[in-house]
Amino acid sequence: MKYRHILACAGATLLGHHAAFAQSVDKPIDTAKNHPPAAADASPPAEGKPDWASTISYALQFEGSIAVNPADPADNLNFGHELADRANRPLFNQALATISRPVSGGPDTDVGFNLQGLFGTDARYTPTIGLFDQTFKGRYQFVLTQANVVVHTPILTEGGVDFKIGLAPGAMGYEGIDPTSRPFYTLSYVTNFMVPFQTVGVIATIHASPKLDIITGIDAGNEVVPGKSDNNGAPAGYFGVSLNHLANDRLTILAMTRFGPENSLKVMPDANRRMRYWNDITATYKLSDRTTLVGEANYIRDDGLKAEAFGVVGYVIRTLSPEWSLAVRGEVMRDSQGAFVVGFASDTAFANGIIGNPDNFVTAPPTTYGGLTIGASYKPAAINSKKVAVTIRPELRYDRSLNGTRPYNGLSDKDQVIGSLDLIVGF
Repeated sequence: MKYRHILACAGATLLGHHAAFAQSVDKPIDTAKNHPPAAADASPPAEGKPDWASTISYALQFEGSIAVNPADPADNLNFGHELADRANRPLFNQALATISRPVSGGPDTDVGFNLQGLFGTDARYTPTIGLFDQTFKGRYQFVLTQANVVVHTPILTEGGVDFKIGLAPGAMGYEGIDPTSRPFYTLSYVTNFMVPFQTVGVIATIHASPKLDIITGIDAGNEVVPGKSDNNGAPAGYFGVSLNHLANDRLTILAMTRFGPENSLKVMPDANRRMRYWNDITATYKLSDRTTLVGEANYIRDDGLKAEAFGVVGYVIRTLSPEWSLAVRGEVMRDSQGAFVVGFASDTAFANGIIGNPDNFVTAPPTTYGGLTIGASYKPAAINSKKVAVTIRPELRYDRSLNGTRPYNGLSDKDQVIGSLDLIVGF
């Protein structure tokens, strides 16, 4: 077993993912809604201006799950997974509470906000260092996943510019922390290890035209608050574009790049000069009213670690009925130096990796990972109503090392089979 009390390597692997918050998995997922440019918080201009407070919405959602690994690894770890990391153990993943107000587009300035908190096992992998990250240290933790103000301003272009200020989901990738924003319970390798989770800063979306949004931003770094809680003293930033309403309104493309130091000064004294470059492009194509195709490609490089990784993911999502949908996901990731894919053997390892503190991490040699996931989503009509939304998602996932290494089940196997089930109840 290659357990190590390590600092530098683990701190550099905590790459995380964005969180998206507004979709039902029995419908084809619109990538434009799955990403956090400020445009996603803007609603079409209203003919009559409603009272500001009347447009505030409230939501409460719960998720529980189990990920069954027939190999029953001695370390109880499903390697290559974060949210589904504990083998053969039921998890209360999250109680997710949200208060929000979207902004209206149009000729007037408007102000909205998003406030969201999460309690459960998923919080172990979604901390923002400096915001409640030390409140709980066991399996069940609390984090803020959103705390931002959104401002629509009618400047520069006819569509205006939207600003999101504060704690917000990372602005790249396809799958979200909110389980209703993604077609599967488990996450892809790209989502787990190659895109940012949350950032604290400013993201601006310039609505250049109905088909083009230009996105830019600056923040303290991945999952850290500016100031003393920052693991280094340098900022990071985003730049990208969202292409909307292409191919007769069937195609959406989000292309984002991110750059800035992310390693901890505790383990890398010159961390502020060691850049990390993240690049992600996601395309969603609505093949028909019932079938959606999604493709994602990602490249990440870290100068401090002298490491790079590549990943591609493809999805087919098919709606069968108002109650049932099916999805298939295929993926390949190359972790060229073995620096990005890590198992977190304790409940504090992920946060300590960001900070640069020692903890229990499981690492593998350079590996090309392949994965195939087949899943279903069931929303029973007898239970669901305007007040309650219930979703049950079984899935079967097969992971394999494509270059002969043995990263799975206590570093003893070339492959890993996981059967998962999660239950989502929203109000």
